[in-house]
Amino acid sequence: MQQIGNRRFLFNPKTGVLVLGRQYQETSLVNASHAVELADAGITKDFDDFVRGWIGTGRNYPKGVIHFAPCVDSGNISLFDRAFDTLEMFRENGALAGTVVRGFGSRWEQPLSAILTDLQKEEQKPSLRQQLRKTPEGKAVRHRKENQQQR
Repeated sequence: MQQIGNRRFLFNPKTGVLVLGRQYQETSLVNASHAVELADAGITKDFDDFVRGWIGTGRNYPKGVIHFAPCVDSGNISLFDRAFDTLEMFRENGALAGTVVRGFGSRWEQPLSAILTDLQKEEQKPSLRQQLRKTPEGKAVRHRKENQQQR
């Protein structure tokens, strides 16, 4: 995900199909839609099963952004669950704890770590003191080769 500048996404959690639209530059005109991008990928059925939005990284979002379009309201349980599965898929594909999630739940913008709380633990690095307190690992055992001479 960190290599994507600005793309539409469509993800169907039931089938695991992810469709990424064309890469758009800041100055280019957006002349398509999610439906067109899906049809260009050869998928012409079950459009409403796909969670849709934009992803990318950039100046304002150095750790990335996942923008749901349409927004995901927690009152729509089916869409909310599918969008949550979409966030987990993006985490498995490079989304960071500091990736901004827009249009999900009751908050307009929030870090991914506020939703997927296990990311908070991954981001915490041990202090130097904690690293020094670790017990040293045992010395590596050296196995003798069959044709090696004994001393």
